[in-house]
Amino acid sequence: MIYLLGSIVAIVAVTFAAAWLVTSRWPHRTRGWQVTLSALSVPFLSVVLFAVAVLATLVDARDVPERGTMGMVIFSMVFFLVYAIAAGLAVGVPTAIVAVRVLRR
Repeated sequence: MIYLLGSIVAIVAVTFAAAWLVTSRWPHRTRGWQVTLSALSVPFLSVVLFAVAVLATLVDARDVPERGTMGMVIFSMVFFLVYAIAAGLAVGVPTAIVAVRVLRR
């Protein structure tokens, strides 16, 4: 339960920060453009962090004595990536709509 609440708080914080950045940086853009960019911030951040984690895992693969275990580590990270993207969109889209609406006033 704490993991879910922590995920929701993190998604709301990142999406609100992205909405603040988008509305302050590009105030002349349409509301839909700002909402879309804000809502995609968590999935984009998740993909970037996933790529960094996979690269770090692959670099560290030479030092692991058991061969073949890195594939399972990366396989499990894929499930966290899918969760992060789905949760990021499910929570991020309503948060982005509300945040852009509040910040444009």
